[in-house]
Amino acid sequence: MTHPDHTAGRAPSSAQDALRATAADLAAEMNRHAPLGSRPSSGAVQSWHRISGRFAEGRVSDLSVQQGQATSARYLLADGLRHRTVSGLDPRAARWGEKPAANRRDMLPDPPVWQEIPAVLRTLRALEDQARGHDPRIAQVVVDFELSEQDLCLVAGEGLGMLLEEQRLLSYLSVRVIARQGDRVSTGFYTPGTSGPLGGLDARACGSEVARRAVAGLEARPAPVGRMPVVVAGGRGMVLLHEACCHPLEGDEVVNGSVYAGRLGEQIASPLVTVRDDATVTGAVGSYRYDDEGVAGGSTGVIEDGRLVGYLTDQESAARLGTASSGNGRCTTVLQPPLPRMTNTCLAAGTSSVADIIADTPYGIYAEHVGGGEVVEATGEFTFRVTNGWLIENGRITDPIEETTIAGLGTEVLRDIDAVADDVTVGAAKCGKFGQWVPVGVIGPTLRVGSLLVGGTQR
Repeated sequence: MTHPDHTAGRAPSSAQDALRATAADLAAEMNRHAPLGSRPSSGAVQSWHRISGRFAEGRVSDLSVQQGQATSARYLLADGLRHRTVSGLDPRAARWGEKPAANRRDMLPDPPVWQEIPAVLRTLRALEDQARGHDPRIAQVVVDFELSEQDLCLVAGEGLGMLLEEQRLLSYLSVRVIARQGDRVSTGFYTPGTSGPLGGLDARACGSEVARRAVAGLEARPAPVGRMPVVVAGGRGMVLLHEACCHPLEGDEVVNGSVYAGRLGEQIASPLVTVRDDATVTGAVGSYRYDDEGVAGGSTGVIEDGRLVGYLTDQESAARLGTASSGNGRCTTVLQPPLPRMTNTCLAAGTSSVADIIADTPYGIYAEHVGGGEVVEATGEFTFRVTNGWLIENGRITDPIEETTIAGLGTEVLRDIDAVADDVTVGAAKCGKFGQWVPVGVIGPTLRVGSLLVGGTQR
């Protein structure tokens, strides 16, 4: 798949030229000043502009604007990678023990036009108007938003001879719509995102969908308690696979002895399960041309027909595992060292329809929106919130249920997936690791896990 070129038709700016010039100087400095016993691995020069805030009652509050530049240098040693970074554009980041030059703030680019508040407000107001117009019981619409633009120049390859450029855009919303009827209150949740300007999201469709979820919840009955089948909606529901099942496939976890270390070729999941990590999905929030170490992003198979076929690595974990990097070295900004991270977690479509899966489920729950939760990385144990869910009875979706939890073990979930539908949906989420947050795509169809522990709200 291809990536949109957000810079097409735009004249190069002095800020862009400064990034390129600093990157070229950085490559020369790194080749000249590599620490004893090391070789240059990659260097990066980055500029970013990020705004975030909350939109409610037609107004923006808690507005935050972050803008900066940084330079980093990475060297490969026998025992791992050494990373040094400084704020600002300074190729002397390559020199250990030398104080960097003062930040050259005059080279910061102008704020992106697509992030200007009037344009942002038009989109968010369209979402709010659509949600409120869906039903008179809609009482409040709250949207937390994050809009970011990063310009990146990387030097990589033999002798750092490759100069790679990329611009990354992110628009990510966390939408809550509250409905009220008498003394009953219900909240609908939705987290749309795109690797492009906010205008690329269908604001009205988002507003209608999250309002529908909120209104449905007004009729919610207590959730059941106990172990039962759970049908998980596609898209955002793939957070379950991302968090509970795929983090142990990241290279640093494998090096440290995760449950999947040394098990390539083994059957670890149901034969219905094929999972790829794909950085090339157009519009998905985890997509890029190159990772933060200058390795081309691609599509990496990790599970094929239930067999473990690969890991997700950065340069350091790949070196320790004796393989080439899969292009999964990611960082929030180059002020932090890259880590092996997922990009877009993609579960392949199955052959069943959603209707057939529901009809084949005598009793259980349908998890329409899976929210946050907790995962114990060492064991794979997890608990997630089901913020919008439904009861399945006699092969039919019947009543909405109150917010509940689902819990289980990641290794068991992979084996217990007994149905996969054909309705692939693209979702978005944010993922944290060692204090670094990055956007991740969660892409896939509806699936059924044969048995999970449902926390319940029955009284």
